[in-house]
Amino acid sequence: MNENNGSGRASYTDEERRELIKEYHASESTQAAFCREWNINPKTLARWLRAERQENEVSFCEVELKQDPPVTDELRIDLPNGVKVMLNIGSADELGRVLREAAGCLD
Repeated sequence: MNENNGSGRASYTDEERRELIKEYHASESTQAAFCREWNINPKTLARWLRAERQENEVSFCEVELKQDPPVTDELRIDLPNGVKVMLNIGSADELGRVLREAAGCLD
């Protein structure tokens, strides 16, 4: 590890980089302290960590829905005791009234 590649720079294999990043994350050291301990250029470690974050970054992409979801005016509630309640709901206001009434039964 950390062999000079002839240009005055240290050369690390991908495996060595992964192991050093793993060591860094497991340590409670600052980047600077870790680099001193392992004789790594701080800019090198910072670049590796930035690349790691970019690899692990969640990305989103646009999708096209091919079919509208089915419209239903039926509400199904599965109760913990196995009872299934089916309600025909005509509007959001009506659903609100039903839920408020049901909540009153819990008191």
